[in-house]
Amino acid sequence: MKILYFLGTITILFIIYIEFSVGSILFRPNSSGKISMNLYSLLGFLMNPFYKRDLWNWNTLDINYAFVILYSVFLYYMC
Repeated sequence: MKILYFLGTITILFIIYIEFSVGSILFRPNSSGKISMNLYSLLGFLMNPFYKRDLWNWNTLDINYAFVILYSVFLYYMC
């Protein structure tokens, strides 16, 4: 059960990081020009590394959700 809390925390921190690093992933302007939450865009960005190879290079590993989760689980079990 502790690992679920750990992964939830990692996911929330990752979302905050990509929102500041990449920008306009979760909060983006809608059709009326107001900033709103776009969960579809966030889920698409999180799932991108599972079917695209663009995020699997040294420069983009920090915004690769699959890599961050795998690395976090590795660290969780090593410590």
